[in-house]
Amino acid sequence: MAKSHAAAERLETLVRRLRNDIKFGSFSHGEWLKLIDLQQRYGATQFDIRKCLAELKVQRLVEHRANHGFRVATPDPGQRDQLYFVRTAIERSAAGLVVERATEDDIAVLSDLAAAFDRSVEEEGRQHQATTNAAFHDRFFAITGNPILVETVQSLRERSQFGTTGRWRTAPGLRASGTEHHAMVDAIRARDAATLDRLIVHHIAAF
Repeated sequence: MAKSHAAAERLETLVRRLRNDIKFGSFSHGEWLKLIDLQQRYGATQFDIRKCLAELKVQRLVEHRANHGFRVATPDPGQRDQLYFVRTAIERSAAGLVVERATEDDIAVLSDLAAAFDRSVEEEGRQHQATTNAAFHDRFFAITGNPILVETVQSLRERSQFGTTGRWRTAPGLRASGTEHHAMVDAIRARDAATLDRLIVHHIAAF
């Protein structure tokens, strides 16, 4: 039982790592994924890599072609644009609520989370960058006090990140994201909903 649990956790971790690397631009659209390279990159067995790729195929992040193997999927441009539209509309709707409801403690926590993302750019790998970025945005939208909005935003961000985060391919792009996080915190501190609205739109469009 313990072995089965450990194996499941190992696979879950592997799926999360490869999924984040695909979503945040470590692999190009259409790029073939060689099993031996993935084994070396993630320190995993061929068996686990195959199971991981099968799971990511279900999530439509990779495609499988008989006699060729797995490759990174290419997102549909039309669907991506539709997701952008909906995501932008919903995230913008949060600006006024965040400015109105944010406490000094909320602002301090957001500032700390923005700084944590900055450190991850210089010190950590893609997994930690993705985690600290999500922590900042989750706390940001939680300030609205609307759990349905939070859940919807999280779902849309998860769906729209694949194939749209080219700026994360470079350190300057990552730092630009970090700069925008701090600008958003400054707008909240100044109770400036209009500026926060513009920053949200730009932050999404930059990807």
